[in-house]
Amino acid sequence: MKHVAKLLLAAGALALSAMAQAALVTDWTVTTTGVWTLYAPNPGVTLSNASKTLSWGTPTTAGGGQSSLAITNPAANAPMQTWLGGGIPPAGYTVPSVSLTHTNNPITGSSLTSATLAVTMTLTPTNPAAASLPSSTIDYLIKFVETPNQAPCAAPSPANNPCNDIFVQLGGLLNESFSYGGSTYFVNAFPTNGSVLSILPNSACTAAGVASGCIGFTTEEGKATTLPFGLTISSERLAVPEPGSLALMGLALAGLGVMSRRRAKG
Repeated sequence: MKHVAKLLLAAGALALSAMAQAALVTDWTVTTTGVWTLYAPNPGVTLSNASKTLSWGTPTTAGGGQSSLAITNPAANAPMQTWLGGGIPPAGYTVPSVSLTHTNNPITGSSLTSATLAVTMTLTPTNPAAASLPSSTIDYLIKFVETPNQAPCAAPSPANNPCNDIFVQLGGLLNESFSYGGSTYFVNAFPTNGSVLSILPNSACTAAGVASGCIGFTTEEGKATTLPFGLTISSERLAVPEPGSLALMGLALAGLGVMSRRRAKG
């Protein structure tokens, strides 16, 4: 049986308070921390590793393991520069954020059906120096499809291997803004591994219950696939990429206002 999971990655809005500071901030430190806060079914899914890992299912093969979703948090107080412009910031202006790893094993029994990931971000100006801004939560919205391991597979899968599971990116907007010291800054979160993120086949989008041309990645059975995120701050809005280029530069997953409104309607 196919299980479709919505990963409603946190609730809240990016609302960073303005503080008195005349000069444009060119340097910051940033701390991002992700934890799983809600999941289903319960019982049936196990939360562990200081709320950073969800695991489920009974291995179908001897020596096999459960499937899982695990969050790896980056080092605290990472230095980050403001990109003074728009377009797409050079790599040196992107710092690591959380990474999401799906360990995909053939299982029986309960499968994950929903989960909520809260990612908290705290910014501290360092040039000019000032106190930390209030922490905020970033919303990501993803669908997870645990596919039945039988042909035909909804997503391209290796020969003689069970069908890949599917992650689909929903919503997500660039250029979430906040004001500080009379200036406006734009925060953007990107998957940084373009070889993972791509435009999925129509069959995979259909399996996830979304329109054709959806963006996401698939995970091979018996392996762990990681989707790392990066974070930028810019002084201007970043250019919104054409759909065909999303696999090359990563899709921003910081559509906080849209996420909150969708949750309110649901």
